[in-house]
Amino acid sequence: MKHACKRVSQLTSDSFERELSLTEKLQLKLHFAMCGLCRNYHQSLKTMEEVFSHIRGHDLKQDIHLPDDARQHIQSTLEQSVLKKEK
Repeated sequence: MKHACKRVSQLTSDSFERELSLTEKLQLKLHFAMCGLCRNYHQSLKTMEEVFSHIRGHDLKQDIHLPDDARQHIQSTLEQSVLKKEK
């Protein structure tokens, strides 16, 4: 990895945790204009951050909708497991 790319990957990671200085932002913009790999890395991190923030903002229990037969299968499997442990 080139030294410039290494620096930019660190700044890219930092940008999700803190506000970058104007100089740092300019360094990123200039480098992204020349380096597609770093631009893609930044976009990948940005996408992951958006997905994780979306997940954190939802109550996952409410978003899960199982068909009744799947729910019954899970329940009976758990009950059988509990009964085996009680014996």
